[in-house]
Amino acid sequence: MPDNAAYNYRWSADPGIDLHNRQATVVRAYVESYYLSINSNSLSAAYPGFAEAVPRRKRADFDHPADPTERRYVGTQFQHLMWMMKTDRGWFATICTGDYSVMEVGQDGKFYNIGSKYVNAETVELIAPNDVSATPAKSSGPERAPTINVFEGWTLAEHVKGARDQNAYAECDSRMPDARDVRPQKANLPHDTPYPTLAPYPGWPRYEES
Repeated sequence: MPDNAAYNYRWSADPGIDLHNRQATVVRAYVESYYLSINSNSLSAAYPGFAEAVPRRKRADFDHPADPTERRYVGTQFQHLMWMMKTDRGWFATICTGDYSVMEVGQDGKFYNIGSKYVNAETVELIAPNDVSATPAKSSGPERAPTINVFEGWTLAEHVKGARDQNAYAECDSRMPDARDVRPQKANLPHDTPYPTLAPYPGWPRYEES
């Protein structure tokens, strides 16, 4: 995780979804890596194995030769795993993204949130490897990012940044910890203080201790 991306991810999930199982762990790794790459404008900001997990033709958003330390971010990005369904080749997930709480540190020392007070609903479809028995001993912990490749043969089939199911947006809005009317928003920029940088959850383990 690049030093300039000093914000953390906090995940939650609907009842019946285990954030620690194999498929959810890969979803977490993909989504976190995707937004790190977007915010840093560099593929190198992602987690180990991300570049191999994403086909080159799907890297248009972030495969740019830019300095990943150009901009600085603080705060917390909220992610909610709302739905997971097994497919004939892997897993399909609907994810809620609350980026209203991630802020860029301006040259004036003030804080500018990069997202919107409106929560996004997106979908990710992953292709599972033939052998899915190889699972890290632990998939959560105090670290902000994994130090090993947790993709292990899983690959991206499709990432739709706006869910096709319009009902998902209202449902996602209700999954956030902050009500819409108290979320930081661009309408009242700049902010004198940033949204708190909360501890990552579930976070990532110290794999050498596993």
